[in-house]
Amino acid sequence: MVNLNVFTFFIIGTLGFGWLALRFIPGKAFGFRMFGIGLSLLALAFAVWSAIIATQPADLSVLTTVGVIPFAAANLFFVAAGTSDFSPKARRTLLLVAAAVLAVLLVLRTAVFPSAPSFSDNGLFYFNAHPIAILLYVIVFAGGLMPAVHVVTSHIANYTTAMFTRLFFNVVTLSGVVLLVSTSDELQYWNGYILLAGLIGLTVIHARRTPEFITR
Repeated sequence: MVNLNVFTFFIIGTLGFGWLALRFIPGKAFGFRMFGIGLSLLALAFAVWSAIIATQPADLSVLTTVGVIPFAAANLFFVAAGTSDFSPKARRTLLLVAAAVLAVLLVLRTAVFPSAPSFSDNGLFYFNAHPIAILLYVIVFAGGLMPAVHVVTSHIANYTTAMFTRLFFNVVTLSGVVLLVSTSDELQYWNGYILLAGLIGLTVIHARRTPEFITR
């Protein structure tokens, strides 16, 4: 049976990341555009996982992997955003390193230590990845998103917007890590509200227009 709270959580995640992507992609700065594309890929990943929760297919692994692919790709764009102030050579080098780590993650979770996604008795969706794969998930997600948030917000002209953007994205990042690593229904229940609060805060902050870029 579909847990409507879980389904709603992933739908709001899809819409929230998608909305934020539309705010950053039109930006004139390279870092803003890369950040926006990364957010759009996160929205796509959440959309796939929403479909899993709605349909509950017999084989969860295939669709889960389909969702992991845009999730992984999103982090490449976050690395591009986080290195937007670097020289082109340094940026390319770090992107190659990030791509290598992502390739290792995909091979580990798919072939070496296959994930076994499942639903709990309460209808919560879990990736059930191997501990090594979980560690790489955390490194990829936090290591890609947090530097990108720091760089992007340092170039937002309005200080208040920049401060709250950084605050709420930090909330989303930390809650995202909990989402990846925890298998406690109770913890995930409360963590879901915290992540949604971060997304709603970001949506309100960026409700009106694309952030204005400034060089600092």
